[in-house]
Amino acid sequence: ELLGDSPSSFSSSEGDKGHQDGATDTSDTVRGEEELRRLDGGTVHVDLLNNNNSQYYGDFSLGSPGQRFTAVFDTGSGITWVPGATCSSSTCSEHHQFGTEHSKSFEETGQSKNEGTIHYGTGEVHYQDGKDTLTFCDSHSDPGCHGPKASRLKVPNQPFGMSTSQTDYPFRILPFDGILGLAPSKNTGSVMHALKESSALKKNIFGVYLSQDSHRSGSIDFGGIERAHISPHSPLTWHKIQSPQEWSLDMKDLLVDGKPLHICDDRPNGTCPAVVDTGSSLITGPTGEIEKLLSKVRIKDDCSNQSKLPTVSLRLADKDGVLTDYPLTPKEYTLQGLDEVPQTGNSEYLKEFPVLGGSGDKVPELKPHCDPGLGVMDVPGRKWVIGDTFLRRYYSIYDDDRGLVGFAKSIHPDEPVPGADLASKTRQDSKTMTAGTQGMWPIA
Repeated sequence: ELLGDSPSSFSSSEGDKGHQDGATDTSDTVRGEEELRRLDGGTVHVDLLNNNNSQYYGDFSLGSPGQRFTAVFDTGSGITWVPGATCSSSTCSEHHQFGTEHSKSFEETGQSKNEGTIHYGTGEVHYQDGKDTLTFCDSHSDPGCHGPKASRLKVPNQPFGMSTSQTDYPFRILPFDGILGLAPSKNTGSVMHALKESSALKKNIFGVYLSQDSHRSGSIDFGGIERAHISPHSPLTWHKIQSPQEWSLDMKDLLVDGKPLHICDDRPNGTCPAVVDTGSSLITGPTGEIEKLLSKVRIKDDCSNQSKLPTVSLRLADKDGVLTDYPLTPKEYTLQGLDEVPQTGNSEYLKEFPVLGGSGDKVPELKPHCDPGLGVMDVPGRKWVIGDTFLRRYYSIYDDDRGLVGFAKSIHPDEPVPGADLASKTRQDSKTMTAGTQGMWPIA
């Protein structure tokens, strides 16, 4: 457990109401366990494809009849947009495009076509506004919207943008069509706003699991959570959102091997605003603050020092003001892949066609490559962003009715179940004892 300036001490500042670990709970009654049980099983489950641990995107449809799209399910945005049919660039034509004339339920937002522009870090999108029915189909019981209609969640009168132009970079090379905004319902452009207005869900809540392995999908569950993606005995901790229009939490500090960096000390109330954003790949902070962290977690390109790097913890204030630490190991806050070593492999070709299994083929060498899952980003309000680096390790729950975000430790398919070894050993000991006593009794 990480307890302040040293592993054996913790001193609460004025106004703090104690301290707890966000990843583990060793008490007999695990914090939030009963609530996780009640929330298990939502209305519709949608798989989220993993694009190299950089973006997570899923399926939905727009219009009547439905036109299918893929988009990043983005808690950091209140805008939904897809490529429009009037966009003539290759960037748009190589993705799915929405045609207003093909939908019976499409509505323009006013007498004149409203236009807007969204600026991203490396590109921008120009769009026209409209409204239509948005539909989520359950990835398990209704994949591709070809199954029973009961496994569908309809969002009527959802405002969205139809792009009229998009920059080639980065949108042309991305595998998804657009963005689906999941900011809180007070943000009137958000899907959560239309969902709440239509009373489509009994509970205006959704849970998000982001896969660690890019060959496996993540998921989002509307109306509940998927407890199978939460580590057994993990506590659930709730945090109040600090703005009705975004999932912004109170971050108190960052810790390196349990030692506070005092990053937020000079902010009002010693708190840094931090937005929980499934649409951002990294944990980012503003210039002048995050450098304190980056200087202590310098990862080498070849990953050779990864095992020597420290544990990094985010310290957040929970809904009752209790300081909660969420640790990340070096493996969890770095992005690791494999690169081909130049000029170490070759293949035979017959004109432009490869000759498979040719006598001159040489398998290229591969080397590990690491990038940090942390970075610098200056946004209005000097906000921190809690992106996918964190959200892969912690299952996130967004409760729009109560204005809360909850975190519980995720469990991934290749991770052992906590306590499973002990339970297995106990069963084995029991079998041994039974076998050992069978020969003690006379046979009648």
